[in-house]
Amino acid sequence: MRAHVRILVSLLVAGTLALGVALPATQGATDRNTLVIAQNTGDLITMDPAVVYEVIGAVIVDQLYDNLVELVMERGTMAVKPELAEKFTRSEDGKTWTFTLRPRLQFPSGRPINAEAVVYSLRRAVRMNKTPAWVITQLGFTAQNADQTIRALDEHNVQLTLSHAFAPNLVLSVLAFPVAAVVDPSVVEQHLRDGEWATNWMKDHSAGSGPYRLIRWERNEIVDLIVNERYWKGVPPVKRIIIRDVPEPTTQRLLLERGDVDVAWNLRPEMVDEMRKDRRPGVGIFMTPAHGYSYVGMNVKFKPFSDERVRQAVRLSIDYDGIINNIYRGLGIKLHTIIPRGYLGYNPALIKPDLGRARKLLAEAGYPNGFDAELILTPVAPNPDVGVKLQSDLARVGIRVKVSQLPGAQLFPKYRAQGHEMVFAGWGVDYPDPDALAKPFADYKTRQIAFRNAWSDDAASDLANKAVLEPDPRKRAQMYKQLTDHVLNKGPYAIIVQRLEYWAYRGSVKGWEDAAALGTMDFDYTRVRKD
Repeated sequence: MRAHVRILVSLLVAGTLALGVALPATQGATDRNTLVIAQNTGDLITMDPAVVYEVIGAVIVDQLYDNLVELVMERGTMAVKPELAEKFTRSEDGKTWTFTLRPRLQFPSGRPINAEAVVYSLRRAVRMNKTPAWVITQLGFTAQNADQTIRALDEHNVQLTLSHAFAPNLVLSVLAFPVAAVVDPSVVEQHLRDGEWATNWMKDHSAGSGPYRLIRWERNEIVDLIVNERYWKGVPPVKRIIIRDVPEPTTQRLLLERGDVDVAWNLRPEMVDEMRKDRRPGVGIFMTPAHGYSYVGMNVKFKPFSDERVRQAVRLSIDYDGIINNIYRGLGIKLHTIIPRGYLGYNPALIKPDLGRARKLLAEAGYPNGFDAELILTPVAPNPDVGVKLQSDLARVGIRVKVSQLPGAQLFPKYRAQGHEMVFAGWGVDYPDPDALAKPFADYKTRQIAFRNAWSDDAASDLANKAVLEPDPRKRAQMYKQLTDHVLNKGPYAIIVQRLEYWAYRGSVKGWEDAAALGTMDFDYTRVRKD
């Protein structure tokens, strides 16, 4: 490979837009067999796939474990493909799924990856019932019925019996989540202590069949992964991944530009903006849409917001472009509907700001002189700046906003108890299916975002619950189009921006744009390498 770096900015606008610039690379301090990442690992709690629920932990666990199926990016949309399973079938009634494993699969221990290992792993996650368990138990699995609903038919076939005929994409997306990863039963059983399913040992050890194995985790210092020589897809070209705990973004940037690390993970938007403009030799930037967005929630229990005309007036009063361009430094995608870009059911409909119409709607609702409201948000950047901007925008139509900053430990209990008037918050998608957004934002019975904003709309709730059972993707997408239009015009939200994930990396690193295409990370043998 030629010694050069591509500065690649990938934005899913209408397909994928890429900007490539060839620049001379400088020689980094890390060797070609080792990838060194500077990252804030402060949120890292565990490496047990049945327990992990934090983003960084899930990213690492994905390198250590395989699932029956995996997520891939196809033409700008996430899809699910076979991984340990070479094929799967669905019964005529849609409730029974059979997964056939690839032949001759092995764990690093040399033991076979068979149907019993898959069954053990899924039953373990269900019976442990830790925070992420709901992702798979929503399919109808319980500690009591796991022996009947999760079964090995023979050495190579696993049968799952669901409570309902859920949409196929939902079922497969759920099974690609870390909680459904396959563990080596013999390794787990060796470390059982008092019926705790080896969670203490699994916290900082690995028992999976992914491209890497965990050999060391020193809290707030380093995570050290070494290649799995038995990896069934082939041995990855990068033999070792070292994640250094570097909480300060400025230090991450310095280490990257000096060549002491290969990747900077947590840079601030203004840093990325500067680096894109400077085009520093030997450094590239990659961006991709994130699995989440930021929004304003309006509590329908607060009298002005009980009127949908007032809620629409708020949406019409916001300068969305100004927020994205000036506060997010362009590192965001305009999004006004509840299903983000890259997902089945994404609706590109946008609100066009119109102050005249907003004032008219307020007058019709009985608020010709506006009203007073409190907006709560956390003090984490860029939230305070967004709060000031929203305050200014809404003042133009007479809505007088008081911005209150609360730490997350205070804000989220207040929000969950419907104790707010307005809130600026973010939402991250748990699994890549539109149901992971439709239910929280449209079905108040799930007691998530719609419930927190006291919005009980039976039409939205019914449509969300029907869509999750529709097997035809085209019909299902049409149902979500109807739902997202309904929520856009009648719901208690002003969706502001779909965030971007971004990384800076050394020119010697190749394939980063493929590995990061999903907005997370995948270091298997087809992706990242170093020249």
